[in-house]
Amino acid sequence: MITIYRGRARMKWLVVAVALGLAMPVSARDLAVPPDKGWKHAETGLILMPQLAGMSRTALTDTTQTEHDVAAQYDTPDKSAFATIYLFHPAIADVSLWFDRSQTALETREIFKNASPATADPVAFAVGGAKAASSLRQVYATPAGQYRSTALAVVPVGDWIVSVRMSAKALTAVQLDARLQQVIAAIRWPTDVGTEAPAAAPLKVCATPLTFGKAKLAKPDGADLLMSLMGSSLAAKKKTETKSEPAVHTTWCRDGDARTEYGMYRSDGASSSYVLALYDAGRVVSVYPSIMGQINKTGVYSVSLEDVEGTVSAFQSFTALPSPKQVWSLVGSGQRTGAKTGNQLPISPKAFSK
Repeated sequence: MITIYRGRARMKWLVVAVALGLAMPVSARDLAVPPDKGWKHAETGLILMPQLAGMSRTALTDTTQTEHDVAAQYDTPDKSAFATIYLFHPAIADVSLWFDRSQTALETREIFKNASPATADPVAFAVGGAKAASSLRQVYATPAGQYRSTALAVVPVGDWIVSVRMSAKALTAVQLDARLQQVIAAIRWPTDVGTEAPAAAPLKVCATPLTFGKAKLAKPDGADLLMSLMGSSLAAKKKTETKSEPAVHTTWCRDGDARTEYGMYRSDGASSSYVLALYDAGRVVSVYPSIMGQINKTGVYSVSLEDVEGTVSAFQSFTALPSPKQVWSLVGSGQRTGAKTGNQLPISPKAFSK
């Protein structure tokens, strides 16, 4: 299976996931679907047929056990062009944010060195029955590599994200853009795809960057950990109860330069919290003032990671707002203090040590 864009990032994430002890396979599992049959995603209703716009499906895999991070590979008969379609359930369902991550994954790949975008900004467009141009796409000319052009598109499907990546050896950027739109049109989208999604726009850089002081790891506090994990559970419950109510759209901005491993993002200009979107596959680390820290005035900051399957992993808190580098190092260490999967809350004894 060719994974020009996310393959390397996915493998790096799998290494981190193994260190964390998360419930996911070391490598993607094949989904048992005959090559001449269509595949329907149970939760979204999206259908991928054996052929899309003159290309045949050559692989269908899932990095989870629950179809929360699925990849489908399509190739032309002569292997001159291919498309990879990813369907995943991100911790934050925002098209602009994940397009930014996908764009970073593309532009930092050596194979697409000196890629030139066909338009100054990504193009917003509507898919299926979407009421607004809630999706984004971008096409690049890549004269220096083995591919003449490459492209990506990100489409919202409820609180899921579909990412389409294409590359071609002979097609120009304009020709590939037309082919990309054909592929997107050939996907059998759910009837309600994007009907409530807002219009998409390129994500902007935050006007004022955050500053970081001397943050150190705080002493373990079991009460703080429990409050953090229970807080995430209450938030999930509230989300379920208010699903029928009009959603309040959050505007995200990127703080600083993006890198392959993560990008730092802030919601609505938040000045005391941020998230790290890891690679481009839906996992997010949240950094925010801890609940207990606000109650007892210690001012500590909580760190938690949410996976595509909804597992929330908690880590040791910091005495002040930590830098992204500190958070990345902590998460990479794999030293979780607790986790929440559904109603289960396994907690490390170290979280209660003095």
